[in-house]
Amino acid sequence: MPLDPERIIALVMAGGGGTRFWPRSRRARPKQFLAFDGEGSLLARTVARLDGLVPRDRVLIITGSEHVDLACAEAGVPRENVIGEPFGRDTAPCIGVGTLAARALREDAVVVVLAADHLISPEAAFRESIQRAAALAADSGSIVTMGLRPDRPATGYGYIEVGERVDDEEPTAHKVVRFREKPDLETARRFVLDGSYLWNSGNLAFSAQTMLDAIAEHLPELHAQLSNLGDPRSADELAEIYPDIEGISIDYGVLEHAEGRLCVEARYQWDDLGTFEAVARHAEKHGDGNLGRGDAMFLGCTGVLVDNDAEGLVVVQGLDDVLVVRTGDAVLVMPRSQAENVKDVVRELESRGHEDRL
Repeated sequence: MPLDPERIIALVMAGGGGTRFWPRSRRARPKQFLAFDGEGSLLARTVARLDGLVPRDRVLIITGSEHVDLACAEAGVPRENVIGEPFGRDTAPCIGVGTLAARALREDAVVVVLAADHLISPEAAFRESIQRAAALAADSGSIVTMGLRPDRPATGYGYIEVGERVDDEEPTAHKVVRFREKPDLETARRFVLDGSYLWNSGNLAFSAQTMLDAIAEHLPELHAQLSNLGDPRSADELAEIYPDIEGISIDYGVLEHAEGRLCVEARYQWDDLGTFEAVARHAEKHGDGNLGRGDAMFLGCTGVLVDNDAEGLVVVQGLDDVLVVRTGDAVLVMPRSQAENVKDVVRELESRGHEDRL
């Protein structure tokens, strides 16, 4: 039976401080609220991508409580559809709260969980994949993940090992064998060559009741805490229960243990903007492995990445494999190989009293 499209509720996860993107990402405007190519913020583009499939009044956004007004303005959704977590507790509590809010909108809701910091094209293929995943979730009563065929041995993503097809008439739907953590390079190469591994996009589809039942089975303490919520969108109620909630990801807490897990292989181009190296994949090529966003010049350099978000020219002379990030009030220079350590720079700035730069 075809899925009634009015059952689909989108839950967009737009939390996190984006500390790996300092100085571009700040506490007042983290990564998900930034525009990386002049076409709107990542959050705004995520919500707009749903147009024609999920209207704005059926889009829920969960973000930090300090960013509720910003998220509402960026996404163009009703104020009551933006849920503010008092602080982050990873994805299992986030999805649990969002699922309760979706069920409050519609008892038989089919929830599609999306991250706010993904780059996706073409958008029509994305919407078609969302529809297939939601329909499969409704028909099967299973939690459906969305995987993508890897085009390189990426070590920054988790992987999904898929098995037999669910139905010969639906060649993109598979049973999930297991989830694999972010691999080392040799293992990632093996995954790509094997052909039965997909990137784990983190996007999910499930009926609201299926997810709540899974949380009750595998995270009973969390389920009991969430059951105390009269209104899952109430800031006061969330502030009351969140201090006692344990932080745990939906992958570790539920997906690795749930029965009947399924995966739809999505047919679109996808990138998770999790690091500056992800930004590099979308930067302008300048020769000799140099990459730039904004006004940049490279002289006698190789492998340099410049992310210039301020007026004026950045010139790099005689350096190799360096990351340069420039904003209106800060400049970061470090080896590209250490770009994952930007969060350590943020901690050091905090310890030295540079709160105004965070």
